[in-house]
Amino acid sequence: MYLTYEEYQNMGGTLEETTFNDYEFEAECIVNWYTFDRLKNETEYPEALVRLMYHLITMIDKQMQATNMGDDGSGTTDGGKAITSQSNDGVSISYNVMSASEIAQSMKDEMGKSVQRYLQGVVNSLGRKVLYRGLYPGE
Repeated sequence: MYLTYEEYQNMGGTLEETTFNDYEFEAECIVNWYTFDRLKNETEYPEALVRLMYHLITMIDKQMQATNMGDDGSGTTDGGKAITSQSNDGVSISYNVMSASEIAQSMKDEMGKSVQRYLQGVVNSLGRKVLYRGLYPGE
């Protein structure tokens, strides 16, 4: 576990512990995929990883909320469209026509960019860059 529930709460997290555990596992799988498990056996984690985990958990929570918004099962509001802006006096409403799958894909892309942004240049205890796409001797 790269981020404990206590650390998450200290960083301002508000999720229930059971929800946090589910999202932390998902975020950990994302990090392990991008890093080829190079952080899995570490005993101390760099601050960049801890902050990344908080960020990913927050993004996963937002994704879950976005894909569960609609009452019609489409993952969107107002018959397949999410409201993007609304005015009161002139009664103007703008809609986003992204489907739930498009929202999920967009969030997935953003998560990948976040992993690369946070972990760029980070090395593990063996001195190996965790985002290096090749194999080190012995891997």
